[in-house]
Amino acid sequence: MNNEEELNQRKDKLRKEILDHRSEIDPASKADYDSWVCNQLYDLVQEWDYQVIHTYIPMGDEIDVLPLIDKLINDGRIIIAPKTLRDRQMEHLVLQSTKKLEKGVYGTSYPTNSIEYIGQIDLIITPGLAYDYKGNRLGYGGGYYDAFLTEQHSAHTVGLAYPFQRIKYIPIGNHDIPVNEVISKRDL
Repeated sequence: MNNEEELNQRKDKLRKEILDHRSEIDPASKADYDSWVCNQLYDLVQEWDYQVIHTYIPMGDEIDVLPLIDKLINDGRIIIAPKTLRDRQMEHLVLQSTKKLEKGVYGTSYPTNSIEYIGQIDLIITPGLAYDYKGNRLGYGGGYYDAFLTEQHSAHTVGLAYPFQRIKYIPIGNHDIPVNEVISKRDL
């Protein structure tokens, strides 16, 4: 087994552990925690006056950012969300309403409109399964966000995490791109 195969096996094992743990969160605790994270993120957006924000659309039991997205749209911010394509590519579409989403590949959702955003992004909210204390991110394994983050040098990047998603060390490869900060707290 070569180094890359070993790295991928370690990452896959960690992904399974995190997904299993995340699926066991009590719904009331999840709702409270998600609300807390969104409030922290909203404060960050206000403090730095970010105008163009790229965000994931939550799937499964990811931190639910939809209420925050609605609030930011109402504030007049430009919200961008990805449409995931099969060939490790994403289209970046303007999100005008969280009520107008379509199902895409791999269980993702994306804006129903076809207005592609090409321009400067101020803040990128990344999906992730785990983050270490250096900002290294464990994604779902497709490399979509690592490729995207490589193109977006000037954007501030933030991950959102439940306490168990903050770990000491994430095995990383040459293509893995860390985030600038992670919003999390010690307890659910």
